Amino acid sequence: MTFVSTLGQQQDQTLRLSKLQLSLATLQTQVATGKKADLMKGLGTDVILTNRARANFQKIDSYLQNIQRAETRIKLMEDGLSTIQKQVNNAIDAVVNQTQKGDVELDFIRRLAENSFDFIIDTLNMKDGDAYIFSGSDMSTKPIADTGALDAYYADLNAQWTAGTLAITPPNTTIDEEYISRYRNIPTVTLGFSASLSNAKQIYVRADDTVELNYTVMADSQPFKDIVAGITALKNVANLDSAPGATEADQEDNFFAVFNDIAKLLTQAVDDLDLERFKLQTTLTNTDTIKKSLVQEKNVLLNTVDTIENVDMNEVALKVTALQTQLEASYQVTAIVSQLNLATFL
Repeated sequence: MTFVSTLGQQQDQTLRLSKLQLSLATLQTQVATGKKADLMKGLGTDVILTNRARANFQKIDSYLQNIQRAETRIKLMEDGLSTIQKQVNNAIDAVVNQTQKGDVELDFIRRLAENSFDFIIDTLNMKDGDAYIFSGSDMSTKPIADTGALDAYYADLNAQWTAGTLAITPPNTTIDEEYISRYRNIPTVTLGFSASLSNAKQIYVRADDTVELNYTVMADSQPFKDIVAGITALKNVANLDSAPGATEADQEDNFFAVFNDIAKLLTQAVDDLDLERFKLQTTLTNTDTIKKSLVQEKNVLLNTVDTIENVDMNEVALKVTALQTQLEASYQVTAIVSQLNLATFL
C-alpha cells in the first residue's frame, strides 16, 4: 500500500501558488507601467540592443535640434534679405521714374531713402533670441550701427563736389568719376559695420554624423556694403543745381552720371542678394532632406525600444486572465488538500 503525505502535497501546492502569485504580480506591474521590467537588467541580453538604440536616439535628437535652430535662422535670414531687396527696389524705381520724367523730386527721394535706410539697418541687426543672425560666429556683436559717421562722410564729399574742389585721383579723369569712386569705396567702419565682423567665422549646422552645412550671411558682405552706401548716397544727394560744372548742361551731366550710377550700384547689389538667398534655400532644402531621413531612423529606433522594453497590453491582459483562472483552481485544490488526513484518505 502506498502512503501519501498530505503535508508534502500541501507544501508543493503552496510553492506552486507562490510562483503563480509572483507571476501575477509581475503582470500587474507591467499593466501599471507598460514596461516589461522595473530595471534595465530585467531585460536580459536585450538590454544591449535597447541601450544602443537609446544612445542613437539621443544623438538623432541632438541633430534634429541643430537643424531646427538652423532652419529658424535661415528662414529669418531669407525673409530679411527679401525685405531688404524690396526696400532697395523701391528706391531704384523712384530714381528711374524721376530720371524718366525729367523733373527730379529730390525731397521725395531723400525721404524714401531715409526710411529705407532705417529699415535696412534694423533688418541687418535682426536677432534670434540673443544671437545676431548676420554676424557669423560673432553672434553677440551688433553688426551695424548708425553712428553718424556715414552722413558726415557724405556731407564732406558733397561739400567738395558742390564747390568743384574734389581732388581727382587716377585712374579717374573727371569729377563725377571721382565722386562715384569715393562712395563705392567707403571704409567698412565708416559705413557703420562692426570691425570685429572681419574676424568672424562661418556658421555651419551639424546635421548628422558626416554632414555640416554652411548657412552664413555676413552683414558686411559686399552687397550690403553697396546697399548701405547707395541708400545713404540717395539720402544725402545734393541738388541738381549744386552739381559742379561750368554750364547748366555740365551740371546736369555730372549730376545724372552720379545719380544713375547709384541706381546701377543698388541694382547690382539686389541681384547679388539673389545668390545669397539661393544659397540659403539650397541649405534649407538639404536640411529638410536630412531631417526627414533622421525622423525615419528615429522611428525605427523607437520601434526597437518599444518592442524590447514595452509590453503588449492585450497579450498581458490575456495572461492575467489565464493566471487568475489558474490561481482560483489552485486555491480550490489547496483547500481540498488541507482538509485531507490519513483517516479520510484510508
